[in-house]
Amino acid sequence: MDFFDQLNNNVPLFFILGIVIFLIPTLASFYIAWSIIKPLKKLVTASQSLAAGRWHRPISEPMAFVEIQQLANAINAMALQLQQTLEQDKEELQESRELYQQVVQNQTDFILRSQPDTTITFANDPLCQALGLSLPQVIGLQWLDFISKEDLKIVLDKIAGLTPEEPQFINENQDQRAGGVVGYTQWINRGIFNDKDELIEIQSVGRDISTLKETQLELRQSQKFIQSIAEATPSLLYIYDHVKPGNAYSNRSVAEFLGYSPEEIQAMGASLFANICHPEDLSRVLTAVKECKNLKDREIVEIEYRVKDSNNNWRWLLSRDLVFSRTKSGEVWQTLGTSQDITQRKEAEIELQKIKSFLASIVENIPDVVFVKDAKTLKYLELNKAGENLIGYTKDEVLGKSDYDLFPQEQAEWFTQQDQKALLAGEVQDVPQESIQTAHQGIRILHTKKIPIADELGRAKYLLGISADITDLLESEQRLREVARHIPGVIYQFRMRPDGTFHFPYASEGIRDIYGVSPKEVQENSDVLLNVLHPDDLEAIFESVYKSAANLTPWYYEYRVCLPNGRIIWVLGYATPQRESDGSTIWHGYIRDITEQKEREYLLIAEKERAENAEQILQKAQVRLERFNKKLSQLIDIDGLTKIANRRCFNVRIKQEWRRLSRDRGPISLLLFDIDFFKSYNDYYGHPEGDICLIKVAQTARKAAVRPADLVARFGGEEFAVILPDTDVDGAILVTQKISGAITQLAIAHAASPIGGQITISLGISTQFPSKENSPRTLIEQADRALYKAKRRGRNQYVVWTEELEEEPSLS
Repeated sequence: MDFFDQLNNNVPLFFILGIVIFLIPTLASFYIAWSIIKPLKKLVTASQSLAAGRWHRPISEPMAFVEIQQLANAINAMALQLQQTLEQDKEELQESRELYQQVVQNQTDFILRSQPDTTITFANDPLCQALGLSLPQVIGLQWLDFISKEDLKIVLDKIAGLTPEEPQFINENQDQRAGGVVGYTQWINRGIFNDKDELIEIQSVGRDISTLKETQLELRQSQKFIQSIAEATPSLLYIYDHVKPGNAYSNRSVAEFLGYSPEEIQAMGASLFANICHPEDLSRVLTAVKECKNLKDREIVEIEYRVKDSNNNWRWLLSRDLVFSRTKSGEVWQTLGTSQDITQRKEAEIELQKIKSFLASIVENIPDVVFVKDAKTLKYLELNKAGENLIGYTKDEVLGKSDYDLFPQEQAEWFTQQDQKALLAGEVQDVPQESIQTAHQGIRILHTKKIPIADELGRAKYLLGISADITDLLESEQRLREVARHIPGVIYQFRMRPDGTFHFPYASEGIRDIYGVSPKEVQENSDVLLNVLHPDDLEAIFESVYKSAANLTPWYYEYRVCLPNGRIIWVLGYATPQRESDGSTIWHGYIRDITEQKEREYLLIAEKERAENAEQILQKAQVRLERFNKKLSQLIDIDGLTKIANRRCFNVRIKQEWRRLSRDRGPISLLLFDIDFFKSYNDYYGHPEGDICLIKVAQTARKAAVRPADLVARFGGEEFAVILPDTDVDGAILVTQKISGAITQLAIAHAASPIGGQITISLGISTQFPSKENSPRTLIEQADRALYKAKRRGRNQYVVWTEELEEEPSLS
């Protein structure tokens, strides 16, 4: 109480004591609170670090409370375990990084990381090697700089289109590599986005596909090349599907051949053949299709058949099919086929068969014997009816046999010697007379022509024989000679050859009395008679002979003959002229001495009648000879391929017309023409088609030159000549235009011609007035120069020879 009283009396002391009493518990409280809060703060910090996965050092301060100390120990244990885990994770992360680096660097594919603007942040070794740069050189570059300009826009558009929903795109592009090499890369690109959906990185994996691209390019080029060949070939190419029947492919030639498009052919499907095949050929075509299903590799099915084109015309095709592909089970799936348009060939074959039948009919019905033998064995291969009638054997009995099987030994040996002589010489052999023992007519006398027929190599393959039975003719000639012996004067044949020379093929013995020469002396040349003809009559005699030859009018003339004994007699010559196939003129006539008849005219009349009777006998005998000569001339003067006049006939005729017109002072024109680019035609279509073309052109030209005196001849190869007697330049131009127009109307296709799609001709025209100062050679050379000028001007035209062309070169 005293203490409290003292305090109550001492206020300062009270306040001091009060403050001390207040501070003691307050400070004690603060100490206690600090002792609790400090470890708790460390525990919170440690727990937050552990929660964040970070390592925190252990709590080592003493704890005021056991519970806090236990919690600190637990946190320290957790921190220790986290530290161990972090260290273990670091080791594993380092191993993972090393493994990732090893995998990335050992990849053959390209690995790339870049910023959104394609700035490179990482590239593996294969990519650096491909670019020819080190990694430090690559880092910081933009990979868009290596992409080709053609691909740049596409890649930029794809990068711009990346979204978190579609973060990936694939692209192929060309890129520039080390050494200026252009490569191809296929990239798989993936965009990396942050939580704001912003693109922060592009990760790319690329594969070098340069080899693949080159292979694909080569394959496409190969396919394009094969496609180009298929489309450019003149043949029709197709692939036929046997599993799903129908054409799977047709090249564009189907439109050129048939007028259908490949799509139209494909749309017909299984009904293709029923739609376009000729009813008569359909069953054969369907059989061939079935055969294709059983084909072995490299085997070919071939068939000729008719199809209907888009214009409803029937065309012939030659098709060949082979296996193109098979199913997995080995059955034929598709066949590859080619078709050629053989319409012209077929038409030519049909026409040729008609011609063969026509010629066979002629051969069978001509009165002369025609036979064919094998050149090696000399056995008979053909014999006509005239031959059967002559020798008394049927064709079946003769074919396959030789002369030794049919005739006596001596006769067979003679025939064999003549056959071998003709084959050895390689040219026509004329056997004027040969006897043959027939089965029912006894011995007959034949005049035979034996003609070797060579193969394409020039070797004799056949022997053609043409024989005329001249037994009756010889008997008639013999009787004529007997008659002539009792007729005063001369019975004769007098010929003027194409070269202008004269001879007497036949003269009776009376020529000795008239001219003082023998028949043999004038048989080859009659110049010996010039010495006995009266000089005052000589020119008039020749003039009368030329006039008779030119107009084919009878020759009737009186003239004088000076005999060797000095006696002069008057003779009367009478003859009838006839033109021969070689251009010669032959007179059949009679000459007699009319010296006494000059004084006694009535005797002249009697002698004339006797001469006329003799002439009739001679003419009858001559009919068979002329018939034979005419048939033989046709064989000699006709071109074997085109059936128009040949070069030999041309040479004879132009000389003949030249001499005639030189006397008549008339004009003659010559056309020379040939087919433009004919060699290209042969190379493109083949020689068989070339022969058909020559035949058509020749026959067309022959029909265009309609006058009897005009001659169309094959001048050589694809060159033709037209002789136009009594024709001036204007007339020749009209004939030229007619021939050219007719050949144009033929419309013969010529795809290899650089001046048009069909056959054309070039022509040269020359006109002359024949005289002794010039010759047919001049006419030919002028036409040749004009033809050459037409070719130089571009072909498919005609040129008339003028003096300006004199310096031009010729084709010959």
